[in-house]
Amino acid sequence: MTTTVRPPFHRNVFHLRLRDKDASRQGCRMCRLLPQKYATALLAAIHLSSAAPAVAAVDEPIELADDPFQITDPVAAKPGAAEVAFVGAVERAQRGQVRNTGAIETQLQMGVMPGLELRIGQVGAFGNLETRRKLGTVSDVLNSSEDGGQAAWGGSTRIGALYEFSDGRGGYPAVAGLMRIRTLYGPGKPAYETEAVALIGRTFPFGQQAVGTHLNIGWVARLEPQLGERPNRYLVNASIGQALSPVTALVLTSAREQQEWGDRDYSLIQAGVRHRLSEDRVVVGLAAGFGTTRDTPRYQIAVALQWQLSNAW
Repeated sequence: MTTTVRPPFHRNVFHLRLRDKDASRQGCRMCRLLPQKYATALLAAIHLSSAAPAVAAVDEPIELADDPFQITDPVAAKPGAAEVAFVGAVERAQRGQVRNTGAIETQLQMGVMPGLELRIGQVGAFGNLETRRKLGTVSDVLNSSEDGGQAAWGGSTRIGALYEFSDGRGGYPAVAGLMRIRTLYGPGKPAYETEAVALIGRTFPFGQQAVGTHLNIGWVARLEPQLGERPNRYLVNASIGQALSPVTALVLTSAREQQEWGDRDYSLIQAGVRHRLSEDRVVVGLAAGFGTTRDTPRYQIAVALQWQLSNAW
């Protein structure tokens, strides 16, 4: 009798074939799943990359010292960046037959090289010019009491530059210098002044609730002063700003400047808000202030609009 003996490895071959079929099925399933996973990951990466610039722009904090407040921060515009600002103000004097004054100011700021910014500004006002600090003191043959009895036109053209010595990193305050030449127009002959201001600022970050302190200390010199005019004057402006969010800040400022012989120092307290709009290129500001001396406005209301014309190179 013949006995057929099957090799024991046939069963192993059968099981191997089953495992191969199962592996091939799983491999086909993985082939279908992998493109889906890659597509999902690619879409997620595209979404995150497109959203990142918007988040970064919103997270950039708003300036805590700028128009319409009478304070200047020490940060220079980056090369290629340009910004134009429009400020409107209404003031009421403490005394005089003409007490109301309206003023409009424009200023262009351009970054020309790292740390250096060019500034060109123009101011125009009508009313009681004795309270217009930004005009300086208009050269005039009339004294304060006589000039307060009639409305007058006045203006100022300013050209200067801001240089940033320190950007405030490493725990040190930011420091800059502002130099300007001003031409003053008024009822009398034009006057010419030079202005040098030291700008100091320090920001204390607390997340979105950052606090900024700023100090401006300056010296104004009149070129060829007329008889009875003060040749030199000082100015000291200080502010504290509280960021409520990356786009909104509350600001409190104090401005003080020496005036002509016989006049008390210009002294104004301001409080208000600065807010950056959603398009991230426009900042609006509102400030209300009151004077603390008889030769300072009884009150002042100022509105500012800042427009970012171009970004840095």
